[in-house]
Amino acid sequence: MTRTTLQHSLQAACLALLFTTAASHAEIYKWVDANGKTHYSEKKDDAGKAKVEQVKIKPPPESANAAPAQNWQDKEIEFRKRQIEKQEADAKAAKAAKASAAKQSEAPDYRNDNDVSRCALAKDILSGKAVHGNGAKTDANDRAIAERDKSTFCR
Repeated sequence: MTRTTLQHSLQAACLALLFTTAASHAEIYKWVDANGKTHYSEKKDDAGKAKVEQVKIKPPPESANAAPAQNWQDKEIEFRKRQIEKQEADAKAAKAAKASAAKQSEAPDYRNDNDVSRCALAKDILSGKAVHGNGAKTDANDRAIAERDKSTFCR
């Protein structure tokens, strides 16, 4: 390291040390000497004749007392766990849906005789086999009703 880098590192370390002691309500002073170098101290007298500023230190935020931030590896592990849990839940839901669909396809046909006869009548009307009892031909309305009945009662 160069001398100036070492000096800056030392100053940063001193600052960190001074800021950590701030929690005990120590007063910290800052001044710049004749060479333009910045200094920090707990004693105002160390500055000599230089202009001294008192450094105001903010208390740490409430969240600083909370649990420390997780590192990226822990976050990655938690993310992977959530992904696996989501995949398992999706697979379980898909399995349940498949089982439900299979159960419905195996369900017996509970249509009653009336439904069966209405289906057969609708098919006869649409094919032209069925006519009105008075001999009248089927019209568009009869065919529309037969289409509806076919979609409702024929499975």
